[in-house]
Amino acid sequence: MAVMPLPRGLVMCSFIWIIACFAATIGLSAPIQPTSGVYTPSVRAMLALLAVGACLLWPIARITYARGAWTPARVALDMITIMVAFHAIFWPLHLVTYWTAAHMMAIDLLLCGWIAATGAWIALAIRTGTRRTVWSMAWMAIVVTGVVLDAVGVQAPVPELAGPYAALLRLTPERTDSTAVPMWSVAIWPWILASGAWARVLLTAKRLPRTPSPATL
Repeated sequence: MAVMPLPRGLVMCSFIWIIACFAATIGLSAPIQPTSGVYTPSVRAMLALLAVGACLLWPIARITYARGAWTPARVALDMITIMVAFHAIFWPLHLVTYWTAAHMMAIDLLLCGWIAATGAWIALAIRTGTRRTVWSMAWMAIVVTGVVLDAVGVQAPVPELAGPYAALLRLTPERTDSTAVPMWSVAIWPWILASGAWARVLLTAKRLPRTPSPATL
């Protein structure tokens, strides 16, 4: 079995996006009063921007670039690469916010779950051939709706269904409350969605002939 090369272009773009998000929200210099009350809103904004990169920019780039030769394994490698890049910056943020370890775990589950769901959507979109545009537009509509809801500060009745953005409002309290329990149902929901979507991807892949893998980006 051939070993797939690491998507070096994606690695580079991921870290450039992380640095840009950090600079745009937290900043490259420490504030005059470096307290959790100052950092927490900025960290929340940074997480929302990271989610935009993973759930909007990544699928746009991959669905535009990829052809029918892309396999679910190729998309899964992309997905794992993005998750690793995300974790390189995520857990140290615990040191500058009010959030407990339980809150951090819930946020981690939420964002990684939506990355996994996005990866499944990319794999399905690539496999649909001429219907790729329809799949792409549907996913973009879901993601953009979530971005708008978060931007105007509106919490959807069921935030689990509106992408990671509205759900982040519930999982990232701006004030300290060590007794607050994270809403685990909000964090776990995208993994249920991702599991079902990846099951569909694998069933679809079994019915299609194998094609050579394209060049790595």
